[in-house]
Amino acid sequence: MAEVILITSGKGGVGKSVVCGCLGAALASLEKQVLLLEASRRSLDVLFGVPDQVVFDLSDAAGGRCSLDDALLQLGETGRLQLICAPVGGAEPLGPALCGELIDALDAHFDFVLVDIDGTRPQELSAYAEPADRAVIVSTPDQVSVRDGRVVSDLLYRCGLEDIRLCVNQLTADFVRQRPVPDLDWMIDQVCAQLIAVVPYDKTLAQIAITPTFLSNTSKNVFYNFAQRILGNYIDLLIQ
Repeated sequence: MAEVILITSGKGGVGKSVVCGCLGAALASLEKQVLLLEASRRSLDVLFGVPDQVVFDLSDAAGGRCSLDDALLQLGETGRLQLICAPVGGAEPLGPALCGELIDALDAHFDFVLVDIDGTRPQELSAYAEPADRAVIVSTPDQVSVRDGRVVSDLLYRCGLEDIRLCVNQLTADFVRQRPVPDLDWMIDQVCAQLIAVVPYDKTLAQIAITPTFLSNTSKNVFYNFAQRILGNYIDLLIQ
């Protein structure tokens, strides 16, 4: 039975899709069967370097123009990480019933379904929240991102999703000196979500490919530990 995790954010540009892709790759490296499902916009095909391999997308599968198997795109050679892309122009919102049917159809084939979803589209987010087991809100350490993250947190809670975690992304080395926000505890309180990961700023994550070759050792360790926490293992949350 798959665990469905929404990877979302309150604004664009916080690195939500990169976090989703790297977390999925880390879970796959731990021998879990993982599906990355793009519910809003297409980007992961480019991040994984496979844009020319996409034949069908989520809208094709939802509209009956192909089977779910046809929409699956294998990432890497192990067969443990797969992707269903959003259409290039963005996915049309699916209603709660169709979202439920989609997750039910995928349930037996994966250990984890990571849904890369835009938190600025409430109707869409609410539909995917119903079958979800938990959510990770990605926020950068700035006041706008944190404020918008709280809006998403409140919406998910109203939808009945109580397991909501915070991933602080792009934490710079001079955070303590610059203080764009008071501190990480302030972010936790404002977003109203338990901290699960802190991803330091890493220029390698800006590379247009999510592969072990491009990730620094620090980022590899951060996402490995992130994946272990998702699996329920206790790993100290160290700020790199």
